[in-house]
Amino acid sequence: MTKRAPKQRRPRASDGILPGVLGLAALVVAGLALALGGVLPAPPAPPEVVDGCRATPQFVAEASPDVVLATDGREMGLALRSASNATPAYQHPTWDDAGYLGAIAYDQAGNVYAAPTPRLSLADNPLAGAATIWRADTVTGDLRPFVTLPGSASVRNPFGVLGMFYACGLDTLYAGSVLGSTPSAERGGVIAIRLPDGGQTALLDGTDVMGVLVVRQGTGYTLYAGLARRPAIIALSLDAQGRATGPPAPLIDLAAAGATPQERARKLRLVSGELVADLVPFNFSLQANATDAPQIRRATWAWDAAAGAWALHQAAARP
Repeated sequence: MTKRAPKQRRPRASDGILPGVLGLAALVVAGLALALGGVLPAPPAPPEVVDGCRATPQFVAEASPDVVLATDGREMGLALRSASNATPAYQHPTWDDAGYLGAIAYDQAGNVYAAPTPRLSLADNPLAGAATIWRADTVTGDLRPFVTLPGSASVRNPFGVLGMFYACGLDTLYAGSVLGSTPSAERGGVIAIRLPDGGQTALLDGTDVMGVLVVRQGTGYTLYAGLARRPAIIALSLDAQGRATGPPAPLIDLAAAGATPQERARKLRLVSGELVADLVPFNFSLQANATDAPQIRRATWAWDAAAGAWALHQAAARP
């Protein structure tokens, strides 16, 4: 018996559709991967603190446990005050040599850096001293001039350094400045000051800055700067050596967190993973700065890992 040859199935038009679609999809995905450098971009790493190595000055550690070092009291300059006001404030003989002080920062050895900030009278804070940052030795407490920044203050703008921050891994002090600015021109910025020699690098120019903060992100760092002319915070990316890698970018609109048009971020810090900003009124006026009890309001943000950005957690309470 002769076997019939098996019938050959006619190809159907639909047989080539699915492989064709899959192939086209693969080409599209491959094209996107090539356009994006081969991989999809990962969201920015969460910011991490870089000032954990700061040490308490030895002259404070040897004092009473409830004593704090402050510059915002009635005393001119630095003062050791009891948190409970149980004992009178103590001042080293040199602590009023720079006049009234504002921003302070500690390094990893416990040395204290302080910036003159006038209150009501230029008799206490001469214009010539606005550009100088002072240093109090961790052991002796002696307060002496440390570095002088470029620029000079004027009667129309008697302010100089308004914010400071110390970054441990970089062993660098960052100063937010409005030095030399006029009503129509911003000449401030952020100066990076290497320790212990005091070498200076301008990281940000032509931008008046109040509060400053540096955080670690991935293999590099990010500098946050609270602007002195409007309620906003900007961010500047830094590499592993602390060098700027591009222009600054907007980070946070403080008005969306309840800040008034006159309020600025005087101090920025990371606390338990949250970004905290102390808000105070500032308009380059001595009268507005003359107070023993600054009108501080506070706003906080939590890191949104999915978005790779800060999300408002707690707006500033109503004034």
